[in-house]
Amino acid sequence: MIIQDSNVPETSAKAEGVELLQNSPNPFIEMTQLWFRLPALAHVALRIFDAMGREINCKSGVYAGGENHLVLHRADLREPGFYTCRLETPFGNASRKLMMY
Repeated sequence: MIIQDSNVPETSAKAEGVELLQNSPNPFIEMTQLWFRLPALAHVALRIFDAMGREINCKSGVYAGGENHLVLHRADLREPGFYTCRLETPFGNASRKLMMY
């Protein structure tokens, strides 16, 4: 099992003023919070992909500049395993890995 070391930043987690922080808790069982920072008000989409690269879920909305978060529930994913979440914004994209037990 691979779990991201919180002391080593993921290179794709930050782009042009956009930052996708490590979800908490990670790994998770029932729910997790996905925190992100934006330089200004923007419409964002958070896409979740399974290990095969298939899009499993997408949450979108308009968020203020600064720190924001989304909640991801167990029901939002198909089954336990590794996933990639990608935050898409007008300022750039950022991605992270997450794991559901």
